[in-house]
Amino acid sequence: MSDQPPPPPGYQPDPQTPPPPAPPADAVAGPPAPYGAPQPPSPYGAPQPPAQQNPYGGGYGQAPVYAGGPAMHPGSLGYVQANFGQAATFGQRALALIIDSLISMIGLIPMIIGFIMLAMGLPTDTYVDEFGTTQTTGGDSGLAVTGGVLIGLGILISIAITIWNRIFKMGRTGQSVGKKVIGLKLIDDKTGQPIGAGMCFLRELVSSIVNQVIYLSYLWMLWDADKQTLADKAVHSTVVVLPKA
Repeated sequence: MSDQPPPPPGYQPDPQTPPPPAPPADAVAGPPAPYGAPQPPSPYGAPQPPAQQNPYGGGYGQAPVYAGGPAMHPGSLGYVQANFGQAATFGQRALALIIDSLISMIGLIPMIIGFIMLAMGLPTDTYVDEFGTTQTTGGDSGLAVTGGVLIGLGILISIAITIWNRIFKMGRTGQSVGKKVIGLKLIDDKTGQPIGAGMCFLRELVSSIVNQVIYLSYLWMLWDADKQTLADKAVHSTVVVLPKA
């Protein structure tokens, strides 16, 4: 409001007289409010703009939060099941392993035959001759040699089947014969892709070493939050159930 007194009655302003100058804007509005302070209410009821927010989120030291919560970080059980499929149970994985083991036992066939032939070819009697030398009689050396060859062949067959099935095939496709029968797939727990032959070899190596202690690697998944064996954790892999066609 103006501090000038009101004009007397009947007063007519002189058209030649200029109006008094308006006060400066800063004299009316006052000094600007500091940054972040609440704005005064609008005299005309106009809505005020919202307070400015920090475009970079919360204060320093706050950890990022994933959309699904802490349990959804890459590699976790929640992340795997949300993106790649249901995690396989201990029973499903054990059954697939039994099938793979039975396939590797194909090498037992020549081994068993070889042991029989070796036993039949061994000498049956021994004696000491007049020179004090131990001599043998009976048996068939050729049969014994053939049996030894079959035993070695059976061992090689078992090793070859295991390498093909559990390393190359599973590393390339994610499925050994046993996993394919049960409907499972070995994948990387972050990408969902097969882990490759090299990582499969490392996984089998860790499993064979750790399982010397009461099958600790396989039993580990019974209490692991992400349902992984120790071998899975070593190479960041997991096993999921494939959807049925």
